[in-house]
Amino acid sequence: MSTAPVNPSSSIVDATMVDYNNRRAACQAFRAHHIPYTYWYEDALRYHGSSTILFSLYLLVNSVPEAQRCLKSLGWMPGELSAYAPQYFDPAADEHVVLVHPENPKTIVVLMFSSVWPGIVPSTDDRDEAHYPPLPQLHNALAQRFLDTECDAFRRYLNLQLGYLYECPAAASPDFVDALPPDIQQFHLDWRSETLRMHAKKTIEHEREIRAQARQGQWKLMHEGTAALGGLKIDWEYEAKLLAKMQGNETQRTST
Repeated sequence: MSTAPVNPSSSIVDATMVDYNNRRAACQAFRAHHIPYTYWYEDALRYHGSSTILFSLYLLVNSVPEAQRCLKSLGWMPGELSAYAPQYFDPAADEHVVLVHPENPKTIVVLMFSSVWPGIVPSTDDRDEAHYPPLPQLHNALAQRFLDTECDAFRRYLNLQLGYLYECPAAASPDFVDALPPDIQQFHLDWRSETLRMHAKKTIEHEREIRAQARQGQWKLMHEGTAALGGLKIDWEYEAKLLAKMQGNETQRTST
């Protein structure tokens, strides 16, 4: 196991070294140097019970330059994600860097500013588990950015992240809506109602208007969903016919 010493004036609970065989080695370094960070995307979702697969390590930090300097002092170098990596950021809003330690490609980490994610405040806690955002905060930040962005590719990625979030047991609780900020509660109820194509432009405009009214205290929650008021409705009859056709084609293919 390859290790490197950290600042002796700092501390990691039960450890004084950074383990470069650990996929989350960057987090060990940050805790040692009291750099605030928050787990994001797949790591945060898996923590709350989603079945999503872990890919690169995404971390939200208060200061990307400060976090970058910390890792570079321990040997991390500029890295690159796969050419097939999804659009995980909004080019108009998100500054980010990709770093990797040369001893292990699994140490690749993507650092992004937390300030563009509503309600996210990275922690300096010594406990690793303290750096996972509570599920309501994770939902709120993803949903707010989902509505705010004008980048279609980024919204599609957030749509995927939200889909995995709704696998988390806590998100299925009737009480989950009460843990969300008032301006995003109807978005949650509409998503759960499965009556609107949430990523469609027409629905985005619809949900933005609801959010604006909620922020002014002029919105009353509709627990059955708001498809009757606007947005692009899901045509479940058409979906059923399409599914039946696909299943029929598959049956015919396997029988020949």
